[in-house]
Amino acid sequence: MVMMLLRGSARLVRRHVFTQPVRAASGLRVLFFGTDNVSLPTLQLLHANMQPTATGAPPLIREIEVICPPDRKMARKRTKAPVPVKQFALEHDLPVHHIPDGVKSLKEWPMPVDKDFDVGVVVSFGYFIHPHMLAHVKHGAINMHPSLLPKYRGPAPIPRTLWNGDAITGVSVIEIDPKAFDVGRILDQVPMDVPHASTLSDVLAARGAERVIATLQDLPAKKAAAIVQDEARATNAPKMKREHGLVTWAESALRLYNMWQAVGETFGVLASFNGVPVKLLEMRLPQAAERDILATVDVDTAPGSFFFDKGLAALWVKCADDWVLVTKLQAENRNPGRAIDFANGHRMKPRALRAFDVPASPAA
Repeated sequence: MVMMLLRGSARLVRRHVFTQPVRAASGLRVLFFGTDNVSLPTLQLLHANMQPTATGAPPLIREIEVICPPDRKMARKRTKAPVPVKQFALEHDLPVHHIPDGVKSLKEWPMPVDKDFDVGVVVSFGYFIHPHMLAHVKHGAINMHPSLLPKYRGPAPIPRTLWNGDAITGVSVIEIDPKAFDVGRILDQVPMDVPHASTLSDVLAARGAERVIATLQDLPAKKAAAIVQDEARATNAPKMKREHGLVTWAESALRLYNMWQAVGETFGVLASFNGVPVKLLEMRLPQAAERDILATVDVDTAPGSFFFDKGLAALWVKCADDWVLVTKLQAENRNPGRAIDFANGHRMKPRALRAFDVPASPAA
């Protein structure tokens, strides 16, 4: 049991124990704060728990209202669209209130709701929850954070997990603290192995949603056994920047792969070829059975060198210590393309060595 694992490094606190049930017979009234695809599975599962149960027991959730950021510009079209949480709320007739454009801090923001709620649920909201925002929330708010707190406090726990090549991650459900982000008492925590990069956000979001529901099902007991975070073990997870994707060709193969996992879907991993910025969009570490071709390559090949492997439809790219396979690229002002398209476009013969350069600056 995770709570038992935590007791050796944190102090057990028994306070704020409820003398009455949190959930009324008709279900919980929830004020939900969220934004993106990490938030969305929790809102979806909360909504699913509004439906009648097969046993005839009352639903866990009676009512949900949503607070979210304003509509945002989406992808290359740059047209505004609702954030995922708002879109789901609109599609399912949930009352939704969004923060006005340009508001950076909610310290002075007047809450758009003045009715009573039982509990607040916060997931990947992006704003600090000030005390006045929970004035009408009877039992305070809980937050799902996709890391094993106190590790990776801050806005980028998932990219930092990938950047550091962690083998273990997890989700934490904590109390919202009125003084700082991600420091509240731990109500529930579950460790898990780190899956492939493309699925980590989805897996943590889904598992976190399940733990939020489990916490709400027994909130008084969870609060009674809550664990204070161990400050001595705390680490931060600040936002990633474009600079995190700049390749210097001093990186090991594993370091480059971890860079790609962390920022490949956002800023991208940026190299340069013939003076033109090139993003390495998809890569993987080679398997042992694929490495026979390297016997024909000079062991002293310089980092940044690469050649096209027709059989694997990939570029073998030399790092400081080993090789990675790149299967998708995008040159500046060009559409994303497969490695074979890149090779054909530059009239590369299979196994002929070429070389990437160090990029001058991140792509705009």
